[in-house]
Amino acid sequence: PAQCLCCARPPVRTPPGGRNATRPIERSHPRAIPHRSVIKHRLQGCTYLAFLAVLAMAGLVVRKAKCSLVSAGCNNMCASRIGSEVSIGSASWGRTARRKLTHLSGQCTHTCPTTKPHSGTRALSSATQLKEENERLRAELDRLRATVRAAPPRHESAEQPQRSFFAGARSEFTCELKFWYPDEGIPPSIPCFRLIDDLGVPVAGSEAALPTIERDDAEQIQAVMVRLSEFDKVFNEAQRQGRISFYMTSRGEEACSVGSAAALSSADWLLPQYRELGAAMWRGFSFSDVANQLASNSLDPAQGRQLPLHIGSKEKRFMYVKSTLGTQCPHAAGVAFAAKLRGKDEVALTYFGEGCASEGDVPSALNIAAVHGCRTIFFCRNNGYAISTKVTDQYVSDGVAPRGLAFGMPVIRVDGNDILAVYAATKQARKLVMAEGRPAFVEAMTYRIGAHSTSDDDSKYRTQQSPEAGWTSERAYWEARSPIIRFGRYLQAKGWYSVRKEEELRKAARREAIDVLNTAERVGKPDFEELFTDVWDELPWTLQSQREALRQHLDRHARLGRPFREPSTHYSRRLPFSDEGAMRHVG
Repeated sequence: PAQCLCCARPPVRTPPGGRNATRPIERSHPRAIPHRSVIKHRLQGCTYLAFLAVLAMAGLVVRKAKCSLVSAGCNNMCASRIGSEVSIGSASWGRTARRKLTHLSGQCTHTCPTTKPHSGTRALSSATQLKEENERLRAELDRLRATVRAAPPRHESAEQPQRSFFAGARSEFTCELKFWYPDEGIPPSIPCFRLIDDLGVPVAGSEAALPTIERDDAEQIQAVMVRLSEFDKVFNEAQRQGRISFYMTSRGEEACSVGSAAALSSADWLLPQYRELGAAMWRGFSFSDVANQLASNSLDPAQGRQLPLHIGSKEKRFMYVKSTLGTQCPHAAGVAFAAKLRGKDEVALTYFGEGCASEGDVPSALNIAAVHGCRTIFFCRNNGYAISTKVTDQYVSDGVAPRGLAFGMPVIRVDGNDILAVYAATKQARKLVMAEGRPAFVEAMTYRIGAHSTSDDDSKYRTQQSPEAGWTSERAYWEARSPIIRFGRYLQAKGWYSVRKEEELRKAARREAIDVLNTAERVGKPDFEELFTDVWDELPWTLQSQREALRQHLDRHARLGRPFREPSTHYSRRLPFSDEGAMRHVG
């Protein structure tokens, strides 16, 4: 084991030179209460322990030294001589018979690898006493084993409920689908709703809240998350190669966008922040649609006038991503209020992060929606980090959910890495806002595995230490709890998914992402006149004059032998992106 099970110290390793090498005497550490994991090897050494006890009672000074117990993984004490300086070799307990403790008619013969046998001079415990002690220890070991077998799993224990380790807020997990209202007794820390644990197993008591999802829908949800993951990998690499100027991944947060979008009607409106590519793909955005926007080519509906990944579609009811952080929230209140005035069975769901919640537009939107009874779902992705900022620099409260209570709306906190919990909470939120004619607040606790964007160095501010022992970093801890892994295990237990199926899905998604990237790069750039379109129905005279001036400028440079060339031809011609991720330039 990595450490001693009884004293939580690293085991003493075999010294250089093998078992026969000598080791200087070291001071012993205080012994703790016997742990069940070490009772077995203590039983093996009970004869020697009795020998030490007799010597201590006699008042003799025993120089102790540590012997390495490689197979037991703990530090045992050995005294090879009395009243003299001793060096003891390393012994492998249970592998070889290099140490022997023999009690014969009051004498002890202790054979060590580097010392000669020696004899004790005191009367020792009788064989009957040692036999009784062995029986007591064996009985204690059996009792502890029976206790461990009968004890329920930790996450199912009602006495010690498991707590979350999310950076944004740490609270107890619950499987009760409950929205908290301002006029109720609010607990000091709002519980975190979840339905499956980190291994994808439904938690005890979650049967009532588990949503009913058909197999085709469940497989489609998993497929969208897997495809999103592969798309992120390809285009993040493409940005590093200079193929596109900017990109933001969704690693670790796939369940927040996909699960919430899947729970809504296709008639509902989505107002994203910028990390909701999964929701866009659920609404029908293809790889080609996103690639054309990232390449800013003539097939981009925005004609290259938006920042990369700032996608949108009126037909898909997916409002354009905005770089003005937080403005999507009051827009969502307005969209929901308009649907209410028209009598439409529609809601508006807007996404924002815990960092965006510090913008003034967010509390303004919460207040507007609450006062006017807008059927808006405010969906906060609390991933623990804003750009260059940890949550400890954002707030000291119990996450962001209490802000919804402050503005008079029901709130729920959900495990954002559990896509079933996200789906169930969002579906319930929609029912609530439609029935009560008021907004609702959902705080999804998750973790941003990647950097904020390709322009960010998250090593400057990210916490390195894992929230639990046994993991090399915080990132590794949460990557092992990816929504894709958890939901995949859940589906695999139902017989709907397999490792081979995911491998095939990932390979196909990567090939498609590479193909659409290469195709999007070969498409020409938008015409310069698109700079003046899509704002005015009839272009005012000021913009008409500017457009004419630009045309004359381009013609003049053409007559001087410097014809206007599209930006893509200003640089060396690029070879297509390959699966090996290598990009080369020619000419």
